[in-house]
Amino acid sequence: MIRLRPAPSSLRLFFLVVGVFLTTAHAQWTPRNPVTAAQKQADGVLFTQKTGFLKLQVCADSIVHLVYAPTAAFEKHANFVIAKTSWDTPQWTMEESPEEVTVTTARLKVGVARIDGSITYRELDGKPLVQDANRWLTPVKVNGEDTFRAEAFVNIYGSHEGLYGLGQHQSGVWNYRGESVDISQDNTNIAVPLLVSSKGYGIYWNNESRSRFNNRFANYLYISSEVADAVDYYFFYGPEIDTIVADYRELTGQAPMLGKWAYGFWQCKNRYKSQDEVVAIARKYRELHIPADNIVQDWFWWNRKGEFVFNKNYPDPKAMVDDLHGANFHLMISIWPFFEPGSANYDYMEKQGWFVDKFKFAKPPFHTDGMAVYDATNPEARKFYWDEVNKALFSIGLDAWWMDTTEPETEGQEENILLGHKLAVGSGDRYVNDFPLLDTGAVYQGQRTASDKKRVFILSRSAFAGSQRNSVTAWSGDINSDWFSFRRQIPAGLNFALSGIPYWTTDIGGFVFGSPSDPAFRELFVRWFEWGTFNPILRVHGTRGNPDGNELWSYGPDAQKILVDFDRLRYRLLPYTYSLAWMTTSESYTPMRPLVMDFRTDARAVDIGDQFMYGPAFLVNPVTEPGATSRHVYLPQAKWYDFWSGKVISGPTVEEAAAPLDRLPLYIRAGSIVPMGPEVEWSTQKPADPIEVRIYPGADGNFTLYEDENDGYNYEKGVHATIPLHWDDARRTLTISERKGEFPGMLESRTFRVVFAGESHGTGISAEAKPDKVVTYTGKQVTVMR
Repeated sequence: MIRLRPAPSSLRLFFLVVGVFLTTAHAQWTPRNPVTAAQKQADGVLFTQKTGFLKLQVCADSIVHLVYAPTAAFEKHANFVIAKTSWDTPQWTMEESPEEVTVTTARLKVGVARIDGSITYRELDGKPLVQDANRWLTPVKVNGEDTFRAEAFVNIYGSHEGLYGLGQHQSGVWNYRGESVDISQDNTNIAVPLLVSSKGYGIYWNNESRSRFNNRFANYLYISSEVADAVDYYFFYGPEIDTIVADYRELTGQAPMLGKWAYGFWQCKNRYKSQDEVVAIARKYRELHIPADNIVQDWFWWNRKGEFVFNKNYPDPKAMVDDLHGANFHLMISIWPFFEPGSANYDYMEKQGWFVDKFKFAKPPFHTDGMAVYDATNPEARKFYWDEVNKALFSIGLDAWWMDTTEPETEGQEENILLGHKLAVGSGDRYVNDFPLLDTGAVYQGQRTASDKKRVFILSRSAFAGSQRNSVTAWSGDINSDWFSFRRQIPAGLNFALSGIPYWTTDIGGFVFGSPSDPAFRELFVRWFEWGTFNPILRVHGTRGNPDGNELWSYGPDAQKILVDFDRLRYRLLPYTYSLAWMTTSESYTPMRPLVMDFRTDARAVDIGDQFMYGPAFLVNPVTEPGATSRHVYLPQAKWYDFWSGKVISGPTVEEAAAPLDRLPLYIRAGSIVPMGPEVEWSTQKPADPIEVRIYPGADGNFTLYEDENDGYNYEKGVHATIPLHWDDARRTLTISERKGEFPGMLESRTFRVVFAGESHGTGISAEAKPDKVVTYTGKQVTVMR
């Protein structure tokens, strides 16, 4: 954990003087673009400037849409991201003075200076949040298209302000204050142009071309895009980050529920090579009684890429799927957007003109002449792609889709392969970041059309804004199997969480390379798995040395015990996790939560990118140093319970937490209500009954237990049930409220084993042998006194 000491007063004065000088100098250097007219419209204000036109659209009390363009027509090309284009404009006012035009909503003030068109976003009390100081459109020709380069120059006011989001990047940086981030899709780097500030605002930069957020001089933020019709962005005001994320999802689409099985354990490696091997691995999990729900078939199960035909090692794919389903396993399979010559699909798609123009993929690691990527901007090509997947795979019962190389493929060259090419929708440079959104959208929309009985699950190597609406879980790409890479995944995943897409995972243990017979790698794998237990999706994967496997028993009996214990914990927490999933869908919640989400005004939490909350209760503290037996943990303002011992610690404080190899430092916030289910070997083995309800006294608390049919989309029609739970700390009373809703198969009567956690009571993974209260619940309100 990095600690920054306050600067001496003389040094602070020096920086203040320098800052004033630079701000004044910037005002002198920047050509002024004064406002010459302001016209109030039904949904906002149209400003005429000396050069160009500016529109401020009031979308909601907390959302303002800015567009700056050469003409008042505000002409636009296709936009694949924005899901909500019609807004019920809220009440707002416009006030004019000689200096400024001010737009005020119930939560936000936006002032436009007449002298230069600068825009200051303020809280209602007038306190400035951030200033859009200037914006430019420079005519350019890109990929044969006459277009503009869009640029905006933003003044950052907060000296301790943290900047986050922007997708997933591998620099190991948590707080992007003082950094520059490219918004461009690459293997291991995911581009999402949503910037979130600890000061309580967010900016969604509405552009699909390559862009950059440059804050290398920490007081100024410079945002640019290579291809644009206008400077176009949405401003969100929270101030809480959950509100900003909710606004982003209202704009770009909500995240659907995944099947309950998806929140269990995923077994994968590079790669299973036959039908017999896949089935045998699943059966061994059941024989060893190790909890698992999912197994994965990685690449090269085909004869030719793009023809979706199993090779001779899979003689009866339908029987394989049926065998796995009989063992209560779900099967995910790798599919790519590439097509290899020699297949009927290739010939047909080439004839239709559905490949990226003039592009034949022949880069490492394939070295295959003529390999082509399909044009995902073409709706007919997307439909054909899904139809082939449906006919060959979904129709025989495949459950989930591993959509690999969705950048698309970037290895072997510096730039994205869509650049410089013509797509069905237009220039590849204009739409370069859209491919993962459109590619995954083809499968999501196709499966939703084909069936409402099985929820879509897509694991994608890349994502773009809006991908959450396609049931996408992104993973962090083909990373190395070492401690350096492991450490970098934590801030990468936390920034991704603040980019509005809730589901994310990594290759536990790294993709290349690691051997389970190596004691050093075993330690790394165990630590990675412990952390992965509290990722939104728990999945192992990687290239392991032969004859090593990547199954939990492959790492020796000592490691196996630790791995299985954390796997058990994941399954005991399924009632908690599945309820978080419902919050994610119904309330735009974020399950993997950087500390800044819950402790936004805590100056120390702003800079901590290696600890996080898993839901409202768990403070998770990964161990990322080899040989470590403890780690520094910052506990923010609250009372905290050590999950393993029940010891109570009051924050804010720094704790040297014990961290032997079999223990991940975990703390539970006082006021938490944590429902824990019975031991199971797969997610739906039996109803979640009895449920152990652990109460952590010291503050009031609420939690809503959610249940449904575990799969299918009836929940969207209201077929589900919720049970609100409330802990009143002053009265020492737990209220289990009346159940709301119902669904087929719902338990009419169930048992809650209530445990008031404390030292050596209600601790660790296993169920408490002596609960404080045992309650029979039939759907009517019950009150439990401590």
